[in-house]
Amino acid sequence: MITMNLKRVFLGVLTAAVLLVPVTGWAADETDVANLEKQLIQKETALLEPEMKLDTLIVERAKLDGVGGWFQGSKKKEIERQMAEQQALIDQISGEMASLQKQVQDKVYEVAQTYEKKGEFKKAIEYYLKIERQDDRIRARIAFCFKSLKDYESAIQWILKMARTDANSLEIVDCYKLDGRMKEAIYWLFQILEPIDGNPAELTALDLIEKYTYAGLPNDYPDFARRLSDVYIAKAVYNYKSDFGQARADYQKAISLIAGSEDPKAVSMKVLDRYHNDYMGAVDILDQQKEAAERYYENMLREAKQNYDDAEYRFRRAQREAEDEYRRAVDHARREVMRAEQELKQAESAASPSAQLIDQARRQVKEARDREMYLMHNHQRFIDDFVRPARREMDQAMDHYNDVVASRTRIIEDYIAPYKAKVEAAKRAYEMMRSLHEAVFN
Repeated sequence: MITMNLKRVFLGVLTAAVLLVPVTGWAADETDVANLEKQLIQKETALLEPEMKLDTLIVERAKLDGVGGWFQGSKKKEIERQMAEQQALIDQISGEMASLQKQVQDKVYEVAQTYEKKGEFKKAIEYYLKIERQDDRIRARIAFCFKSLKDYESAIQWILKMARTDANSLEIVDCYKLDGRMKEAIYWLFQILEPIDGNPAELTALDLIEKYTYAGLPNDYPDFARRLSDVYIAKAVYNYKSDFGQARADYQKAISLIAGSEDPKAVSMKVLDRYHNDYMGAVDILDQQKEAAERYYENMLREAKQNYDDAEYRFRRAQREAEDEYRRAVDHARREVMRAEQELKQAESAASPSAQLIDQARRQVKEARDREMYLMHNHQRFIDDFVRPARREMDQAMDHYNDVVASRTRIIEDYIAPYKAKVEAAKRAYEMMRSLHEAVFN
């Protein structure tokens, strides 16, 4: 809950929480890093020997594959033992190197912290940049160092690399303020406040945005009062259920920002009229979208029907093609029977008939007749197999059409659901504004 009587989160306090993380740990210097790097180099050098030995052993072991390794079982085992030994040594040294690399990174961070604590921000940045894993903790330190050097643009760029939060945005605001760039500072304050979502940084932003006045503000932000008024109205809506008293105060503040010399009650009525118009506008749009939903449904139904008609047409065409294909298959089968019978006669009437050739010819005759008889007795099965893909498409199209017919209410309701939600939201907003208006002016 945002309330104006909460303890304000001033920018200096926020800075301490976000960027001015205490620089802890013992003092570290560059020698510590150099010593660790020296140890790392020694380990890298030590790693070369077992790696070279392992490479040599791998070559020797490969020579014993195939014929060259026959009757060399004991030698193979010895080489494999040595390979395992060297691999274990490599793994050990690699693990030690990984540990040293982490120690180097940790020590680099400690050195950077030491320089930062001493106020040597350029050296601190130099070492922070050497850290391989640049997470938000490191980015925050770098941003703080640049800010301390009054290099505000660089500080902003590093903050922008961090997670986008209102607290970080306040740091950007402060950098622009310190750099004398008030237009940009106001821009980022509005970035925090639009929209209101109830975090403590917004209280600080609200406090600052009214304090950060400068000569060019009216030209840079001619709608400043209206935008800030909208922020307070949004804050009133946010607090409406949890703290109506605070919501009332926020609404009164919103009206005072835009009233000027006008009667505040009359100005409030204009605000109320605006919300009422928004509500009625949402109702009008909903009515229009109901008609659009009907048209959408009719188009969907028409498309589903057309898809079914097209699928049915393809199915009927497939049936005709199936009959043609069946006739061709039967004709071909009959010709095959005649050809096989002719070859059998030729084999039987040969001057020196071969029993093997005659048996083969008889089998071919039988197979040809069987194929013909199968076709003659399975006309419908042939047709069904041929048209099955087209029938499946037609059935699916029919199922979809029937589903559209049965789902009319759901389809229309799904279409208008977002617009109904907007009507409900606009209605709630109008009722809240009316309640706040009455609480302030009646």
